[in-house]
Amino acid sequence: MDLKKAHLYLYTFCRYFLATMIISYAFAKIFETQFTSQPSIYDKPIGSLSGFQLTWYYYGYSYWYGLVIATTQIISSILLFFRKTTRIGIILFLTFMVNILLMDFAYDIQGAKGMALTLTLMALFVLLSDYKALFKYFVQEPPLFQDSDRPIRMNKMSKIKFIYIPLVFIGFFVLISTLKNKYMGKNEFYGTWENVETAERLHFEAANTFQINKKNELENFANGKYTFTKDSLALLNATKTAPEKTEKYLKGKYKLTGNNLIIMTQNSTLKFKRIR
Repeated sequence: MDLKKAHLYLYTFCRYFLATMIISYAFAKIFETQFTSQPSIYDKPIGSLSGFQLTWYYYGYSYWYGLVIATTQIISSILLFFRKTTRIGIILFLTFMVNILLMDFAYDIQGAKGMALTLTLMALFVLLSDYKALFKYFVQEPPLFQDSDRPIRMNKMSKIKFIYIPLVFIGFFVLISTLKNKYMGKNEFYGTWENVETAERLHFEAANTFQINKKNELENFANGKYTFTKDSLALLNATKTAPEKTEKYLKGKYKLTGNNLIIMTQNSTLKFKRIR
């Protein structure tokens, strides 16, 4: 068996198959048969949506963004149809195809995983079939500006990168982790609590903020900051006229046991159960 000829036939088949299939996905975005959510989706709480429903709604929110993806797919398709432009075409193809593959598995998009995996593997086959040329271009080719093109001082200073790069990683690691602990830290209250009598929902959120929603209503009627000590809790509501100012909304003793929260004020006792 002539392996080189077999490689040629398989390579050509993969090019044309990838170029043909991706056109169908591009037109599906243009004519909105993809990324289109059904009317019933809009009445469902976001927490009840499946990965497929959530992904379709998110990407379908902006029609022009879908057009950008479709345009990229069409360009890669045209490039793949011609041997001379296959290299750039397959690189462009993989930039979105790998993301689609990861998204299909991460968000459990049933019915799409098999095709996404097939297209990605075929694209990798096309890419790696030309690995010598790609390796030469991306690795062996000299940089745009060589040492002889740069001032001597710049060549000497380039060694600083071996100090700068670790500092960047360490610096941002410390910065982001510090900001997370300060503004996104989760305490024992964090989450959604439902009043067992009125079904009002009390949301304890990041940065010690809260929101309260009445049953079956999306807009909150109270929001602001909360403070707590070992046994007392205070909700400070942001005023409508001056959001930066707060007024006491609720204050009392609390008892937190597992998924049950009891807040005892001077006038009443409020009982909540954790929803999430």
